[in-house]
Amino acid sequence: MDAGVAAVVGAAIGGGLAGLTAVGTGWFALRVARLQVTSQQTQAERQLRFESLRERREPRAKAYAEFLDLGHQVAEALGRVSVSPSASERFGELRTLSAKVSVMGPLSVAEAADEVVASFASWLVANATRAVTEGNTLRVAGSLKEFAEAARAALEDDGNPEPTVSPPGQ
Repeated sequence: MDAGVAAVVGAAIGGGLAGLTAVGTGWFALRVARLQVTSQQTQAERQLRFESLRERREPRAKAYAEFLDLGHQVAEALGRVSVSPSASERFGELRTLSAKVSVMGPLSVAEAADEVVASFASWLVANATRAVTEGNTLRVAGSLKEFAEAARAALEDDGNPEPTVSPPGQ
């Protein structure tokens, strides 16, 4: 009977270990499946964000380019000895394009466009009073440069945050 008891105990221990192994394997498989689902969801969100940004990039680029081109045209017109009526008309067009840029966004580009318009308005007021200074002219040039930099940064944004690496075991 001792051999029979030993066999039963051995079978019980073997069965218990097999059961524990099965539970451990099942737990591990469940954890891996959850990680895969989370990874797939994250990837799908990134892809959706990327597609959305890509669809907005072309109209933004066009609006930014139009605004910048017109801004340079107005700056050229202001640089002449006297401001012609067409410069004032072009300034009106620039304000209209500024509104378009504001709608296209993002906020940093909209604010830079507003600064361009404000710098031109300041220059026009100074010119009307015959008080244009180098500071007015530098403000115009600086605002155009800042707009170009903000527009470039907005167009280069791919919408993906920096990848985060989780510590092992999490």
